[in-house]
Amino acid sequence: MPQPRQMKQILIATDGSPGAHLAVEEGVWLAKMLGAKVIFVAVARSPLPLLGDPYYQRTLSADLGKARVAIAAAIPAAEERSVPYEAEIVEGVPAEAIRELARLRDVDLIVVGSRGRGAVTGAVLGSVSADIVHRADRPVLVARPRMRARHQVKLRAAV
Repeated sequence: MPQPRQMKQILIATDGSPGAHLAVEEGVWLAKMLGAKVIFVAVARSPLPLLGDPYYQRTLSADLGKARVAIAAAIPAAEERSVPYEAEIVEGVPAEAIRELARLRDVDLIVVGSRGRGAVTGAVLGSVSADIVHRADRPVLVARPRMRARHQVKLRAAV
């Protein structure tokens, strides 16, 4: 019988949203329990180049600023729990960029948040987490508010 593969790296996607905050908390907690390293990633969306250089530069700069803020907000979760981490900001379409980084870094798990929009709104507007779940070539954990409540109960019971 093959031995289960030990998790060494967990990729946690963040955009600074409440759903991403849950992903950070769940991913760091899991990394701590498994002795894994965390790779935080934030994606700056590539603006449409056909709108001209000044617009492109302003939009990209604004998105890079948001990505830096999201990463800066995620880092304390790892530092407070003494979980080793790296951080990356990449440019592109969020779901594609996250899947590509996961493949390039050969991570064992991708952790993403859910905005909780529901099936209909998610289908109409698109969902980064759904896209990653359906197209990733490795396991994906989607952190949801209900999930956090269960872990808090487990942590209290363990203490």
